Amino acid sequence: MNPISDIVIPVAAILVPTAIAIWLARSERKSAERSRYLERRTAAAEPIILSLAQFISLDPVHEPIQAHLRELRGRIAVYRTTLDTEDALSGDWLALQHERGMLLWWSAMQTMDGSTDRSEAFILGAFSEGRTWANATMQTLSGWLAGHISDDVLKRQGAALMKHEGETSEA
Repeated sequence: MNPISDIVIPVAAILVPTAIAIWLARSERKSAERSRYLERRTAAAEPIILSLAQFISLDPVHEPIQAHLRELRGRIAVYRTTLDTEDALSGDWLALQHERGMLLWWSAMQTMDGSTDRSEAFILGAFSEGRTWANATMQTLSGWLAGHISDDVLKRQGAALMKHEGETSEA
C-alpha cells in the first residue's frame, strides 16, 4: 500500500463531509436570516396597506383626513426603519407618495371648503384623485412586496413624483 493514499483517503473522508456540512449550515443560516427579515418587512408594511385602504373608502365629511395622513406618515417612518439597503428604495418611494397624497387630499379639502355644494357627486368628485392615489399606492406597494412589481417601477414613479414636485415648487 501507498502511505500517502493511506493518509489522504481517510483525511478526505473526514474533510469533505465536514466542508459540506459547514456550507449547508451557513446557507441555512442566511436563508433563515432573509426569511426573518421578510417577515419583519411584511409586518411593518401591513399597517401601511391597511391605512391606504381606509383612504379609498374614507368619508371626508365625517372622518378626519389629517389624522389619517399623520398616522400613515408614522407608519411609513416605522416601515423605513425595518428596511435593509437593498429595499430602501421602497421606503423612499412611499415617502414621496405620501407627500403627493397629502397634496391631493389638501387640494380636495380646499375644494370642499370653497363650495357650499355638499352633494354626494360633488364630494366624490372632489376626493376622487385622493382615492385613486391611495388605491394605486396600495396596489403598487403590495405588488412590490409580493415580487410582482420591480424596483424599476418604483424608480420611475419616484422620478416622476420628484419632477412633478419640482415643477410645483417652481410655479
